[in-house]
Amino acid sequence: MDYQEALTKLHSLMTFGIHPGLERIRELARRLGDPQLRLPKVIHVAGTNGKGSVCAMLEAILQAQGFKTGLFTSPHLHSHTERYRVNGQPMPEADFAGLFSRVYATIEEMTAAGLASPTEFEAVTALALLWFAESGVDVAILEAGMGGRDDSTNIVDAPIAVITNIGMDHMAYLGNTIPDIAENKADIIKPGATAITAAEGVALDIIRDTAGKRGAELLALGQQIICNPLSLEAGKSCFDLHTASGDYRKLVIHLTGQHQLANAALAVQGAELAGAGENAIRRGLQKAVWPARLEIIRKDPLILLDGAHNYQGMQTLCAALERFWADKKIVCVLAMLGDKEKEHCLDLLLPYTDKLIITRSPYLSRSGDWQSLADYAESKGAAVCRAEQVGDALNLALSQLPENGLLLVCGSLYMVAEARTLLLGEENSDVI
Repeated sequence: MDYQEALTKLHSLMTFGIHPGLERIRELARRLGDPQLRLPKVIHVAGTNGKGSVCAMLEAILQAQGFKTGLFTSPHLHSHTERYRVNGQPMPEADFAGLFSRVYATIEEMTAAGLASPTEFEAVTALALLWFAESGVDVAILEAGMGGRDDSTNIVDAPIAVITNIGMDHMAYLGNTIPDIAENKADIIKPGATAITAAEGVALDIIRDTAGKRGAELLALGQQIICNPLSLEAGKSCFDLHTASGDYRKLVIHLTGQHQLANAALAVQGAELAGAGENAIRRGLQKAVWPARLEIIRKDPLILLDGAHNYQGMQTLCAALERFWADKKIVCVLAMLGDKEKEHCLDLLLPYTDKLIITRSPYLSRSGDWQSLADYAESKGAAVCRAEQVGDALNLALSQLPENGLLLVCGSLYMVAEARTLLLGEENSDVI
């Protein structure tokens, strides 16, 4: 099959929905030769927010050290092949088509044998593991899609587990309390591994307990890992860092927001454990980029993109607005998926916006009643407009943007990705 046919076949697996459990992915991997067992070293990254940023910084540092890296993340922004990278390069479309043909044929064998079909995410996980194994990567960095215990990436035996933080997200699958969610995500910690986390409070207690029961070392931000900010600017931050085995002065990242210092600290500790030295750490951090996360894509007019799609992410966005752009009149284009805490997120955001344009996420199957969010904003006294199409919402926002104002595009990463495409004029062939 060619690339487009492979994508169509892949998306057909969405009909199987989300079904927790590792039985299907284990069987699929077994029939593909257990590629996860052929990976020399794996860093497994879970958590509520910041996973992608940590992965991007890990990738950049380890490449600077000279390692051949594999990176699996989700979702993508512009092309499905962005989810799989070797040495920073997305998977070629021809390679995706060829590998997925093998994965899909194996899925058909499973269903013909009366076994349950793997889900879409299980299929892409198997594809990533297969590509990394056959590409001969030195280190594979895997971002958990949701949770930890039943996430398909959890079939790996990773000696390094990173849990960024714990917040309320995916409650229908992970539980309705912080302890439940923390316990689920902590399950990526394997016996004898080293776990790294920025979690706090009861979530940290649960992660520590899980690590202790499995004979794993735990390195926690604020305890074994100490990060001291030196300067914070939009687009650049400088900090000192103490890790379990190193001290670094005046490290620099070009990702915006104080929360990125925590992500950088976790990435440095993880890269250090994987064999990176100080020069690689410095060079990698300065090169690391992660689009659509407090990303300034234009300065005149000033346009900021952020995929803040849950309550914790919205808290981080609002903290950045307060710190870096408190003097700006803000026109905001917002979309939230139907299964998110929409109203709670909007309660945080409204005090920072002067005008709000509510639009619909292009992920139609999860967009829900998008106009209800506009109704809610109006009930709170906000100045609200509606525009179902993302392009129309952007045009409306730009027409209302005051001189020296800020256009903020945030919420659903799927909507932010489409907006980014339209604003930058990039091709976008894979929007769901």
